[in-house]
Amino acid sequence: MNILYFDCFAGISGDMTLAALIDLGVDVEQLSEELNKLHLDGWKLNLSDVSKHGIGAKQVNVEVEEKAHVHTHRGLPFFHHHHHHPPHVHRTMADIARFIDESAISAGAKDLSKRIFMRLAVAEAKIHGATPDDIHFHEVGAIDSIIDIVGTAICVDWLAPDKICASVLHDGYGFTKCQHGVIPIPVPAVTEVLAASDAGLKQLDVEGELVTPTGAAIIAELAGSFGPMPEMKITKTGYGAGTKDFPIPNLLRIVQGEPFAGKKPEQEMITVIETNIDDTTPEILGYVMEQLLEAGVRDVFFSPVYMKKCRPGTRINVLCDEPDIPAVERILFSETSTIGLRKYRVERTCLPRKIINISTPYGEIKAKETRYGDNTHISIEYEDARRIAKEKGIPLREIYNLKI
Repeated sequence: MNILYFDCFAGISGDMTLAALIDLGVDVEQLSEELNKLHLDGWKLNLSDVSKHGIGAKQVNVEVEEKAHVHTHRGLPFFHHHHHHPPHVHRTMADIARFIDESAISAGAKDLSKRIFMRLAVAEAKIHGATPDDIHFHEVGAIDSIIDIVGTAICVDWLAPDKICASVLHDGYGFTKCQHGVIPIPVPAVTEVLAASDAGLKQLDVEGELVTPTGAAIIAELAGSFGPMPEMKITKTGYGAGTKDFPIPNLLRIVQGEPFAGKKPEQEMITVIETNIDDTTPEILGYVMEQLLEAGVRDVFFSPVYMKKCRPGTRINVLCDEPDIPAVERILFSETSTIGLRKYRVERTCLPRKIINISTPYGEIKAKETRYGDNTHISIEYEDARRIAKEKGIPLREIYNLKI
């Protein structure tokens, strides 16, 4: 499993995200080739190596023609209500979607780009008392944000993570200037984007804007959960630098890894979430289990119980990591009739395990190998055994009775 963890200890912006993904290993030349498929003229992607508080990082700058007309503060909102008429050409959200659809980038990158833009349009529409269709995109000043958003979508599509999670977002305090005047930090577009997501926000004792609307929209769309870094084996780390300097390193850190399996039995803490239900059909319960497993929980199981007035019911037990709690709660409250959940932390001991290939008279079969001290146990994986039994026309039990 390929995991990406966005460590937003100094906030997040579009350019910081793109730079961190490049630092993680995305080829910038190939990225530029893909971005050229947008047929967007008048820009150039500049990449540089910088240091923030002694930490090396990549920094991205989108050089745009007609610089005198470009908003240089990357955190300022770049959407406007249609009743305002700045002297530049504007695009609606429909124009942006069509612009992306007509490009030759991948279908996955197109879809992700449009979802991120829509989060921004919805947030700005709420602020201005309008609808997303009424919000106009400032064409010239938004070129760098278009590159940041679509570039991020292309990188994520290439990296193909199985799971994306993020820390609580950190923002500063004070005020900043935008087209409409002086506005507070966190800026309104950021608070509206986060209000429509599961993201957590914490204000630091740092004067200045750390979370931009573009950065908020990107992480709100990408992350399935927010909280501490999940237990994993780190394989790569990428740092993307912001343009300003603060008392803390102005960096976004993206950590790539895979589920951790130690060599010895490991003690770990896990969260148990459970609820009893007596008025939900088996079909819905089956769907709920699928949704929970797709959300990345460790395990789900059902148990028959007798409830008040001797009504037969079902207890749903979910084992998950702490960052996955919001996603589990959302699924259980929206997909079942429960009105309350029990949550508690438990300690468990896990044996190290790995998937291996074993040779049999019927060909290679995947099996799970677990170890405890000097003892090794190997068990054939059901899906592989089932496949071979069907292909060879033999009873499934013969596969499981093989000496391995």
